[in-house]
Amino acid sequence: MKLMSKETTAKLLSFSTGKKVAFLVLLYEKMIPELKSFCVTENRDFSIFQEAREGYWRSLIDSSPSISWTQLREDILNATPDSEDFGSQEASFALNAALVAADIAGFLADGQDIHIVEALGYALNSLSAYVIDETGVVSYDRTISDFVNVHPLVQKEARAEEEDVAFLAGFQDPPWPESIFSMVRRRAETQRGLLNG
Repeated sequence: MKLMSKETTAKLLSFSTGKKVAFLVLLYEKMIPELKSFCVTENRDFSIFQEAREGYWRSLIDSSPSISWTQLREDILNATPDSEDFGSQEASFALNAALVAADIAGFLADGQDIHIVEALGYALNSLSAYVIDETGVVSYDRTISDFVNVHPLVQKEARAEEEDVAFLAGFQDPPWPESIFSMVRRRAETQRGLLNG
């Protein structure tokens, strides 16, 4: 199950590295509230995820930030909560958001599109888990997958991802001047969280 059409996915994957990062940052911004909430509730350190967030934004205006993306990815993975240790839906959402953060750093380190595919999968995993939990279903079958696909929250995210690709397509490649950076930042600030309807 994928949220974006094949055409939009192909367009995203044809973007420059900077535009791909911008897309991933927009996705991370929608997922980070769940991660922050989990860290606060469980009294866990959120700082590496915030540092990563700031570094990702900075990479869109600074062509050579002084960050070791490989080291940042390792630091993120070391701070990532293990949902098995907590056994809660919130931990699972936090894990997915943290893995998106790690995939952004991984993408910045090696430029491999697999990080984009994985990040999109983590977002979809969170959405699917949320919708399935909402229904109270305990066994999974094809009808559940169909239900998830048409759920308003999943449809909202599908539209948002399609619109993010269209939005970014109209801009020059990063590094961006302040005017474009501000528009993208404003877009991130006005989008609702992944799990908020």
